[in-house]
Amino acid sequence: MMVCWATYSGLFPRMLWALLLLAASLNAYNKEWDEPSCTVPEVSAKRGDRVVMACNISNTFRDVTITLTAGEETRTIFKKMPPGNYSKDSWQLQIQGGQAQLVITDAQDIHAGEYWWKLSGFQKNFTNFTLDVTGLATDNQKPESLPVIAEPQTAVRTKAVSVIIIITALTIIAGMSAFAWYKHRRSLKLRGYKFQQIQTPVPGLSHGSPGGPYLILP
Repeated sequence: MMVCWATYSGLFPRMLWALLLLAASLNAYNKEWDEPSCTVPEVSAKRGDRVVMACNISNTFRDVTITLTAGEETRTIFKKMPPGNYSKDSWQLQIQGGQAQLVITDAQDIHAGEYWWKLSGFQKNFTNFTLDVTGLATDNQKPESLPVIAEPQTAVRTKAVSVIIIITALTIIAGMSAFAWYKHRRSLKLRGYKFQQIQTPVPGLSHGSPGGPYLILP
């Protein structure tokens, strides 16, 4: 009986100690989870707006990698960046402690797409954001940002034919006007010449008053 009690009394403290160690281990293990928390994954902005995408973890970031997929093209914007402030083209990345945020001060079409984040704390976590950039009115865009639309060849040919027809018509009208003016001037000259011939007296012929002498022709 004494042996059984001794065995039981020795086993109970060991079990209690094991439970305490397990609880402490679980508590420490839970503290090491990154537990990432990020802003909304779907982001919509107008051209020129300021856009912020951010993620926080319960531990300190070791590095952050961000890639952008737009259409069929994928490129890395920031790769394994330790805590600090970074800038690349029109993107800014700020990492401090367990906070990381990507800032776009002037959203444009080149910023639209799907952003993939790899967050490294005590674990590696993956998340993604989708940025949709909508357009402003055309009047507010810079001239160099406006799309240049080339006219189709048929439209160019139609314009060329129209110009040729107009020039030809103007040439014909000008020629007809010049010809009409020439005919009119020639007609006036002929009339003046005939009138002059009528007014010229015939030699040997005199015009007198009625009843006066007339020249008798042989």
